Amino acid sequence: MAFDDGTIEVIDRGAEYDVRVDDELVATVPDWLSSAIADPPHILMPMATAVGDAIDFEAPQFGITVLGAADGFTAAGTTAGFILWMRGRGILVDPPAHSAHYLRRNGISSRKITHVILTHCHADHDAGTFQKILLEQRVTVLTTRTIMAAFVRKYALISEMNYDFLQRLFCFHSVKIGEPVHFQGGSIKFFYSLHALPCIGFRAELAGKSIVYSSDTYYDPDGLAALQQRGIISAERCASLCTDCSVQQADLLLHEAGIAPIHTPFDALAKLPDNIKRFAIAAILLVTDIFRKFDVESIVDVLSVITTRSYSAGEPAGDEGRFLRIVKAGIVMYERDGARPSPLRHCDYLINGARPFELRYCDYFGEGELLTDATHAASATAATRVEVLEIERGDVQYLFRRRPNLMARIQQRAKLSYDASWAAIGANSVFSGFSMAQVTQLQSVMRQHEVGEGEVIWRKGDEVLDVVLVGDARLAYRELADVRGATREDLEPFGPGALLVNVYALENRLRHELTLTAERAGTIFHVIGEDLLDFLDNNPGAFIWMRDTLVVC
Repeated sequence: MAFDDGTIEVIDRGAEYDVRVDDELVATVPDWLSSAIADPPHILMPMATAVGDAIDFEAPQFGITVLGAADGFTAAGTTAGFILWMRGRGILVDPPAHSAHYLRRNGISSRKITHVILTHCHADHDAGTFQKILLEQRVTVLTTRTIMAAFVRKYALISEMNYDFLQRLFCFHSVKIGEPVHFQGGSIKFFYSLHALPCIGFRAELAGKSIVYSSDTYYDPDGLAALQQRGIISAERCASLCTDCSVQQADLLLHEAGIAPIHTPFDALAKLPDNIKRFAIAAILLVTDIFRKFDVESIVDVLSVITTRSYSAGEPAGDEGRFLRIVKAGIVMYERDGARPSPLRHCDYLINGARPFELRYCDYFGEGELLTDATHAASATAATRVEVLEIERGDVQYLFRRRPNLMARIQQRAKLSYDASWAAIGANSVFSGFSMAQVTQLQSVMRQHEVGEGEVIWRKGDEVLDVVLVGDARLAYRELADVRGATREDLEPFGPGALLVNVYALENRLRHELTLTAERAGTIFHVIGEDLLDFLDNNPGAFIWMRDTLVVC
């Protein structure tokens, strides 16, 4: 890689990597630090839990879940990071790389975690943040403008994305030092730590309890006094670092320790006084896609008609046709139209090796039967102890009649053939990694169409208005057969699971350059361009895979 002021080269030597700057060896990095995974979608898309291993995590009202506690150079440990829980919603704090797999494996729904705190831009603290941004839902990143600017510059270079595109993938909440950020009825107040580059820690408070996190910092009263005497820090800064920042009275103090002078020596923490050393429903609605765009008044209307009900493991989780049900806690196994999650029945369209009808936090079911005349042989069974939110049929119809566009999407999804749509989604390399929530969103904008042999789907010169997901039909571009030098592979028809998409053309209202026809009759699924762009806006991981391609198989 060449820069204006020199070159950087990374050489793979099998068990280790050599890093050379201007042809000079500057570092040798062991292979275990590379975090290389052969198939990128496995990094970007969370793995589904096998049915037999179904577990569900019960989040605390206020507390933490530690994801790792090691430094960036330890082979046997995971880098320091944790989840801060406030009234059942989580904030990832400097998530370790591949933390999505840990969350999924331990029954923690990614939709309970809507925010990330980025403390600073060392790789052992920001790599997991970048991965989280590429996951299924748009997240909000809390940090200062200075740290965010460094983060965007760094990952724009690493990913070869331009600044503007990278910043479209997440929401940035700029925090100010000393000013509280309100979250779930609590508050988070940030302070600057003392580190090798800009770094922040914080104090979180909820219901009279408090948690303080130092992030990477140097705390040592004697050492800080020496820095003050040398004129490196002011007297005010020294006093603040000793009393108001990483070390302060709290119910739980999380303090890093390492090698001075950019980390806190262990003996400094050992000298701390004993008093320091002792160690919700609207939110669910707002992260459920059918209620996401409801205003405050509408959410109040929904809250007034919701009831909560519990089911024991193995118990039927309600009948179809009477309620819209939203999973609040636990896991529900859902069967519809004979498509079963049972491991005893072979299913050709698996999602990440697991049956696709595993419903978790914020997933919902029963909506189609309430808003259409369609009837389905369906059942839901609690795989664990389950809590669901229930809204009666009449209330659902009243709420959604005032939102015709949303009602139309739900009705459209109810008309899909479940077997056919799941088969097409499961055959696509990107869609097959989707969570149940993402599949539900996708199905709500899919329109099923039966095509005859020779039928024209897109005509050259017409405006690009939609994308096509192939079911059991076979499609081909007519003009390719006349292209000189076209290979046999070029002429191979598009089969099940192929997604024909041109995001750039949709965004810029361009025209088709080729004519797409059906070589074999069968089922295809259309997604209107406006619906796809809205879907991608809420699923930046999918946006990454589609933005520079014409076919995703």
